[in-house]
Amino acid sequence: MNQKIISLVLGGILCCSALNAQESSFEAPAKNWIKENSRNLGIPEFSGLTLSSVRKSNTGETLRFQQMVKNVPVFQSEIVVHFNKSGKISYTGTESLKKNLKDIHTVPSISASDAFKKAIVASKAQGEIIYQENKLFVYVTEEGDTKLVYRAVINPYENSGSWETIVDAKTGEVISIKDISVYHHRHNDDSHTPKKKKEPKREKIISFKASGSGYVFDPDPLSKTGSAYGGNFADNNDVTNTNLDNARTLVTLSDIEFANNVYKLKNAYVEIRNISAPNTTLFTQATNQFLFNRSESGFEAVNVFWHIDKSMRYINETLGITCRPATNAGAVLYDPHGLSGSDNSRYTTSGTLEFGQGGVDDGEDADVILHELGHGIHHWLSGGVSNADGLSEGCGDYWAQSYSRSLNQWSSSDPEYNWVFSWDGHNPFWDGRITNTTMTYPGSGSYYSKAQIWSAALMRIYNRIGKEKTDRAFLEGLGLTTSTTNQQNAAIAVRQAGIDMLGQFGFNCNDITAMTEEFTAAGYVLPEFSCTLATKETVKETPVSVYPNPVSDVLIVLLKGNKEEKAEIYNMEGRKVMETTIGNNNNRIDVSNLPAGNYILTVKEIELSAKFIKK
Repeated sequence: MNQKIISLVLGGILCCSALNAQESSFEAPAKNWIKENSRNLGIPEFSGLTLSSVRKSNTGETLRFQQMVKNVPVFQSEIVVHFNKSGKISYTGTESLKKNLKDIHTVPSISASDAFKKAIVASKAQGEIIYQENKLFVYVTEEGDTKLVYRAVINPYENSGSWETIVDAKTGEVISIKDISVYHHRHNDDSHTPKKKKEPKREKIISFKASGSGYVFDPDPLSKTGSAYGGNFADNNDVTNTNLDNARTLVTLSDIEFANNVYKLKNAYVEIRNISAPNTTLFTQATNQFLFNRSESGFEAVNVFWHIDKSMRYINETLGITCRPATNAGAVLYDPHGLSGSDNSRYTTSGTLEFGQGGVDDGEDADVILHELGHGIHHWLSGGVSNADGLSEGCGDYWAQSYSRSLNQWSSSDPEYNWVFSWDGHNPFWDGRITNTTMTYPGSGSYYSKAQIWSAALMRIYNRIGKEKTDRAFLEGLGLTTSTTNQQNAAIAVRQAGIDMLGQFGFNCNDITAMTEEFTAAGYVLPEFSCTLATKETVKETPVSVYPNPVSDVLIVLLKGNKEEKAEIYNMEGRKVMETTIGNNNNRIDVSNLPAGNYILTVKEIELSAKFIKK
């Protein structure tokens, strides 16, 4: 049986919208550190380093310096210098720095437009181009030669793929052409790709935010019902039945677009698009009730929309970590029926997700949806995607498993407890993956096998310190990595993020010990660290008292001091349900009108995040 590959598109630098203006008070000390270590780093004298981005986060401030040769960037070559909240350098990333550069002339002999025409021909791109980029770089070839090149990336609707073409900017020679997507094809290579119909131009219309309802699998029908694949819980060519219909969950579709009397699956975080064949509709309708079953194509459209939206709200609003694509105004574009219906899915560097329909439709399994989103999260935070030893695949597996395990639908003794792709995989179509591998780093086999080392280590940490703290360390840690960081250095970065958050969000020395033990058990080598929580951090760890918990009507929040602060309450879908002010002799929040359930109270100015239960 072939191994199914949930794919991503590699290459390209996509800046995360978390990046602030390229100014920082730490620029001078960061440059001093680079200067003091330039000999050890092997930086050629003819190259320079330019501050390219600054990211401020809960762990401190991260500065990225792009390597340059005569004002032309060196492809995938940068130095990361991170300052913790005490203003001290706590992490540096130098593994992507190109040390074998040769000094070259950086004025191109051919134009960018001519290079792009060559890329169109070389990639056999046909039909509408969904995404394109064309940039000048200093490039180190596989043979070690330094060349001035144009790097073009083209995503055509026909001849689907993400085609990277490297064109010599001096001679016009095409150095390489490859599809930087990773696929597992379950259809014939000569299968017909339907042509995309061009949509008519529309006049600009005024749109409004609206609320809708829809049915989803949360996360999939097998986990929801505790069932095994087969019988009434088999794919059966997308046919529905009473069991599968009953496994659906009715959810709220938040802030969807209402324009010209039509509702559309689009908001600030996610938007449906027709990206690749087949050319299905966008499922707009005159009602806000998107009530489909799995035999209807609209079901996958709603399922993907809701899971991406929920996850993006959790990251950006509940956790307060800015993580969005730089394209399409920060919204994730998705095609619920793409890749010519084949049995794979992909993330592309243009910030798009596409889901195939072979076997179980990929858009019906939250694990597939969140796995692909995990590739994007990795990309947006690190500035690139490294998958040489399965890091990005492991990130996708972790992000999917972190959510599905939080629903507490399987016990730890069930094999499904450690399954990724519980509905789409672990069936006759493909074997799926697991998060309890006994393999240790660096592992063996394909990078899909090695990916399980990373996700398994993170899930063991998850079981010891909890979902929210592991998610925070994972996300903040990726923000310290580069486009070529491997699992080994990512483990150091994730633990360092935990260290830099000591005294915040409940992080304590026991958490750092747990991270150290589990990463070490997975085969990663971590620097020595002795955890001591400073007095000021100990006070910071518990800045307020929040009670009673559970609460039925009034939540008491006792602040230290009299300063007035804004408090926000989020439900477990990541949607803000309440906002008020506390402090200045007001310590009561009336939550009597909230439905029963779990909530998170946040006070960002004092970095409070407290979970409570409304009875």
